[in-house]
Amino acid sequence: MITQEQVTKIAEEYHGPGFELYGITHGIPDNCAIYRTGDWNPDQVWCVLCNAHPGELMLASSRAIIICKDTGKIIYDGSANDEG
Repeated sequence: MITQEQVTKIAEEYHGPGFELYGITHGIPDNCAIYRTGDWNPDQVWCVLCNAHPGELMLASSRAIIICKDTGKIIYDGSANDEG
């Protein structure tokens, strides 16, 4: 199983420059609306919430990077739909 520390490193490397971690949760947080692509169960993933627009000041959704707990594979990268 991939640990939270490993998930942070995976997400930071994937995101690239300007990565700002907002939080990591087991499964999908209640305040997010992830429109899934593929076949995965929320209990099988880590959800990394981070900045979507590095260096820009704006009101916007967080970026959600969903990572499989077993493999460390990124299975979703997109809007967390948590604005507001």
